[in-house]
Amino acid sequence: MANPNSNTKKCPNVPPEVKQEMRQLLEQKGKAKAKKAADMEEIRAELQGTMGRKHYSLIDDDEEEEGDEDVHMYPADMHPDERDEYREAVRASKASEWNRDQVAGFMRGKRKIGESSQPGDPSRRIQRSQSVRHTDPSPPIAPSLYKSSAAKQKSLKNMFKSGSIKETMGRLISKFFIYESVPPQKADSHHFKNMIFGAQQAGMGIEPPSPYEIKSKYLEMEYKDMEDYVNLQREKWVTYGCTIMCDGWTGPTKLSIINFMVYSKGSTIFLKSVDASEKIKDNKYIYGLLKDVIKEVGEANVVQIVTDNGSAFVKAGKLLMKKYNLYWTPCAAHCIDLMFEDIGKRDSVAQLIGNGRKITNFIYNHG
Repeated sequence: MANPNSNTKKCPNVPPEVKQEMRQLLEQKGKAKAKKAADMEEIRAELQGTMGRKHYSLIDDDEEEEGDEDVHMYPADMHPDERDEYREAVRASKASEWNRDQVAGFMRGKRKIGESSQPGDPSRRIQRSQSVRHTDPSPPIAPSLYKSSAAKQKSLKNMFKSGSIKETMGRLISKFFIYESVPPQKADSHHFKNMIFGAQQAGMGIEPPSPYEIKSKYLEMEYKDMEDYVNLQREKWVTYGCTIMCDGWTGPTKLSIINFMVYSKGSTIFLKSVDASEKIKDNKYIYGLLKDVIKEVGEANVVQIVTDNGSAFVKAGKLLMKKYNLYWTPCAAHCIDLMFEDIGKRDSVAQLIGNGRKITNFIYNHG
């Protein structure tokens, strides 16, 4: 439309003002391209003058459609893994300078338009159509410190030279908690502190375990350790006796689970759980479950059985006391819970609880 060559046909329907506007756009684009090329030559000359013959230039192959090219000067002894970071730094410097020039030119053009241009002036529309390029900020995630050796050493130096070692290490660890949605309270975990101390003692060059190793090799090792721990606890049952604790609950999906735990000399271990969803949980069924658990633990080792206050558990507990030399005790926590339920049924208390629930709902819905 503005400057057709031999391969294009001139459009007779293009208005003169559009032709003029397109010509001005092409001229401005050519000037900007020429200025950028001159800046690149100047940067190349400065780098060649400061680096000397020990440096050489590389031209990237990924040229853009506009003919832009990135020229990077690398030291002859620079490791190939360090060139990416060097090239990014040069690009960031060029982009920053180019952005400053564009902003300054945009502000100068804006002032000129406000002083002299008319509403119908094509140059005003051209200036308004110009946009300032902004580089997208990268997320504040820590760089990979587990790449090749040369890049790893450089990244480690850059990470730790800007601040204290404790603060830098704290930031790296905090990023794991924040971006992997790990509760901060887990930093007090005994195993987390052991992990950090073990990594410090192991030193550099030790690769972390893969997900497959964690769920197969190391999970089996943990299972073996826990099995050995449970066997040690079983030895206490013979010496000090034990208490069998039974806890049943029903989830939202009507899945009914009964858990059995064993307590002895300050330690409690989980023994097993039974799915009772399809069973009638009467006193005979509960009695049979507890009888099997007593045989598994050892009749001579059981001193006491603790269950909740359900009628089926109460009848089963009394039957067990008649058959075995042990005590049945109702759960104190369940007793207190039932007491509070009965207190909450009183009219004065029920009204107070209702008002409290209304206030709570109002705060949650309008807070």
